[in-house]
Amino acid sequence: MKDLNIDYYKLLFALSTALDFTGKGLMKHHIRVALIAQQIARKIGLNENETSEVVCASLLHDIGTINFTEKARLVDFEVQNTYDHCMRGERLVNSSPLLKPLSVVILCHHDRWDGKNKTGLAGESIPLASRIIHLADRVDVLIDSGRYILQQRDEIIKKITSLAGVFFDPQLVLALVDLARRESFWLDLTGGNYERILLSRIKPGRKNVSMEELLSVGEVFARVIDGKSRFTHVHSRLVSLVAGEMAELAGFSRDHCRAMRVAGLLHDLGKLAVPESILEKPGRLTPEEYNIIKCHTYYTYRILEMVEGFEEINLWASYHHECLNGRGYPFGIDGKKLSAESRIMAVSDIFSALVEDRPYRLGLSRHKVEQILLEKVKAGDLDAKWVNLLLENYNQLHELKEACSMDINKTRC
Repeated sequence: MKDLNIDYYKLLFALSTALDFTGKGLMKHHIRVALIAQQIARKIGLNENETSEVVCASLLHDIGTINFTEKARLVDFEVQNTYDHCMRGERLVNSSPLLKPLSVVILCHHDRWDGKNKTGLAGESIPLASRIIHLADRVDVLIDSGRYILQQRDEIIKKITSLAGVFFDPQLVLALVDLARRESFWLDLTGGNYERILLSRIKPGRKNVSMEELLSVGEVFARVIDGKSRFTHVHSRLVSLVAGEMAELAGFSRDHCRAMRVAGLLHDLGKLAVPESILEKPGRLTPEEYNIIKCHTYYTYRILEMVEGFEEINLWASYHHECLNGRGYPFGIDGKKLSAESRIMAVSDIFSALVEDRPYRLGLSRHKVEQILLEKVKAGDLDAKWVNLLLENYNQLHELKEACSMDINKTRC
């Protein structure tokens, strides 16, 4: 598993879907912004490569938002203090060689045309892709999902044109006005077939992506996932390191171990759907709250399912709460259908959670961790083979927690 031949756009579609979870559900904001931005880009004559940059940056433009509260603020049309999330987004994508070309575009995607920006840029000095995304983003924010779309277009365009030369590039506004005359422009934003429509308009993005590149993207999203709670600030990276190390101890190939690390980094991707109030609750979860937590592996599965070439990585990542006895979640799969990699991931996840601090307790002692893991073996939840491998190498694996904490302190955004 040296390189994976995947559709780069579908990878970004999947990751942007994870970013679109809010307190009101799945909003599909990023993909709609990409749809609008792509049409503006082509309208003004950008070539395929330039349009591709606009689309890719659109799909990740709000990656710097931390929680549901901040996402809710961005829905306000004239939102203030946008620089922090733009700067966090720029730092995040800048750490990945695959995503780095998008960093400046993401940094400037809320810059106003009139220059009242912390970046110090104004007018045409603002990257063109950023100007396009800013306009597309604010159009999408103005759409009221509770009203028929064609009843809104005139007032949306009136609002946008009133701010040409202040918030927005006047030439881009003229392009938008021309596009907006077509009913299809608006109906595409409400039909729900966003990915299919966008893929039909852009050059196919299939490419060979190295495991190192995938690891770098996984690291970016692990930081987004773990950033939702101060108690999980290293969890995805720790699971990734423990799973990769256990795979190495088991004699897996180097590339196989790195693929396990990618799965570990993304295993909690669905937690972006879980409210921070539950993740940081200092006491025992209610049955209702626990049911919400249980959705996260399902969402991880459905999101990663979108990426062709991720079939194995998806199963390793998404089955980490399945049990040998068939009593796990979300699919209730029994041991006959759980691969060695999924079993390793389950052990790695529980071990990491036990040694980390949580809102209701500090990280547990070795004796307590061993006791809990062995009880789970006895109950039929975990595979004894992989629990024993972990316990035989406990000190080596526990040291990864300290290394992971030191690393995140160096790279905290």
